[in-house]
Amino acid sequence: MAQPSARILEGTIDQIRLAVPLVRHDAFLRVGTESVIAAGLEAPQINQLQRLHQQGMPARVGVMDGEEGPAVFSWAVPARGDPIPPRYYQTLKRRGWREVVIGGAVCAAFVWLAWLLGIASLTRVFLMVFSLVVALVALVVAGSAMHGLWHNRRHRPLILATEALFDPKQKPVAGIPAPPPEPPRLEPLSTQDEGEPPIGYVRGRLTGLTHEMRQVHKGPNYGIYRYTVNGVDYAMIAQEAFGDALPFLAEDDRVELAVRTASVHQDGRRAVYALRNLEDGRCYMCHRYYGGELGRDTPIRVGMSQRARLLKLIGALMLTAWLFVVGLQFFAGPDDGSFRDFPELAVFLLALFFIVWLGFALPLLWLDTRWRMGRPTRRQRFTQRIYAMLDLGTPLAPSQRIEDV
Repeated sequence: MAQPSARILEGTIDQIRLAVPLVRHDAFLRVGTESVIAAGLEAPQINQLQRLHQQGMPARVGVMDGEEGPAVFSWAVPARGDPIPPRYYQTLKRRGWREVVIGGAVCAAFVWLAWLLGIASLTRVFLMVFSLVVALVALVVAGSAMHGLWHNRRHRPLILATEALFDPKQKPVAGIPAPPPEPPRLEPLSTQDEGEPPIGYVRGRLTGLTHEMRQVHKGPNYGIYRYTVNGVDYAMIAQEAFGDALPFLAEDDRVELAVRTASVHQDGRRAVYALRNLEDGRCYMCHRYYGGELGRDTPIRVGMSQRARLLKLIGALMLTAWLFVVGLQFFAGPDDGSFRDFPELAVFLLALFFIVWLGFALPLLWLDTRWRMGRPTRRQRFTQRIYAMLDLGTPLAPSQRIEDV
């Protein structure tokens, strides 16, 4: 495992890829043989990096090497023109604490308002619930800011080290721009395995890449990536709720796909089970299906890396519901005759919510135990075939990091 460090790359930006949708402002750079991820940049900075790539202008690029994955972009000083400064640690710290203070103050104010409203009438109950919802949203904003502060604090030495390397007066030597290297030749290929139903293997380039955000039945947000590979239309669905892994796909990327051989939607597009991006080596396993695909001949519904997060989320929702019910009972006040049984009620509800949480955790544990004992279900066998087709090892022991979407 590589040790975190800050360093400088010097040379031309030989390749730049912009993630779709472009509003993310995420870019993938290749400086010589080095891969660099630039996340959350501003639009003028993205445009400047594109100009540096198109003009073949040398630049000094400050990067941070993490424990895994490609280097992370911090700043750039081109041979000519304005530099792209780093996002300074103190600036991020002040911004984060500002959001924490504002979010915490709003949360406290609306909790206090809910306390004052009480439950004396139906109107007050509705107003109290509205106040608690606003307080919860403010708490989420403050919590997100606290997470950012914790992340910056955790990587503080690395951030400060790359800031110290930034010197806008020290520019690279401007030489004769060299033409960008030719990408490896990719022979299009379309085959399928011998299983039932067959799984198709496709290798080619993404063209006509689009992204559409949807919300299904008032549930979490989903992104539909539509594209064409070797003249055939495909669609891949990725959940895009808070904290989900987001695919990094750009126009003309070289990819390998594991797909359904028959179309499942009225527009003729085929569902994508898994995608490996040959540009950056990232691999995505899909657990949502285009067109409402039915039947058991699909991958497992919850990805291997999604299970712990799912159980934590359900546990947090159960705990929040318990606190809400107990708090509502407490707000009723000691004048209510049921207040004498308040401790017993709180313990009973906590045990009840824990049993509900076990209803989600135990089936996953049982299915994984059967799988490890060599007795996979039909969907688990289907998932194993997808891993084998893309040479990813096995779901229980993958040969590389798999991002479940």
